[in-house]
Parts: sequence; C-alpha cells; structure tokens
Amino acid sequence: MFTPELIAPCGMNCSICKAYIAYTRGIPRQRGKVTHCAGCLPRGKNCYIKRGCKRLSNHEIQYCFECDVMPCKHLDHLDKRYRERYGMSMVENLKQLKAVGMETFLASQQEKYKCPNCGDVICVHDGKCYSCDNKTR
Repeated sequence: MFTPELIAPCGMNCSICKAYIAYTRGIPRQRGKVTHCAGCLPRGKNCYIKRGCKRLSNHEIQYCFECDVMPCKHLDHLDKRYRERYGMSMVENLKQLKAVGMETFLASQQEKYKCPNCGDVICVHDGKCYSCDNKTR
C-alpha cells in the first residue's frame, strides 16, 4: 500500500525504490552500495533536494511543487537523470500531486507500478517485481 509518508519532497515515491523494497523485504545488503532505505521522510535524513533548499530545510514547504522556482537546478538534475535512466519524472509526479491531491496521486501510482502477474510493486529502478520475479523491462 502506498502512503503519503513515502512521497518525498522531490516527488519520488519511495515505495517503488529498490533500496526501500530491499529494506522492507529483508533482501540482503550489497557491499559498498546504499541498498537499504526506510524512505526519505521516515528516516528523517536530508534528501538530495533538501540539502540544497533552504525552504525545505526550514520547513517552509513540504513538497517542491509548493515553491515558485520549481524545478530548481537540483530537482531538474535529478529529474533528468530519472527520466533518462528509469522513464520516471519527479517533476511530473509533483505536477500531478499538486493538480489531483495525495489520495488520487497515490491511487495512480499504485496502478502504474502494479505487477501484472501478482499485483505487488514493480521497482522503478530495474522494472522487477520482487515477489514473483516478473520483469517488465
């Protein structure tokens, strides 16, 4: 189940992240890599965007779409990388979140990343369902 707590300020849905999936499923860590994460907001760490954003750091805004300079250079760089590597846009996620609200956004994410075989989550990073090993790309 996707929850608001797993939507990062940058628009990343941590529920579909390989490190979050590994963390929640008890998949063994890989040496030398960040392979386990409880999610950007739950772990209380400064994410990539928050480190460079005073408004997020000072809790003036909760999501980047609340900023009049969205996308900033940090978000733009991250978004470009995700669009090229994984076919996912954080900026588009943020625009959708702003337009339709959290509940509808989460429902659309649930449908978009639902495994056609077993109904579990498809990982955005490798297109794999870790429940049934179905690979979508």
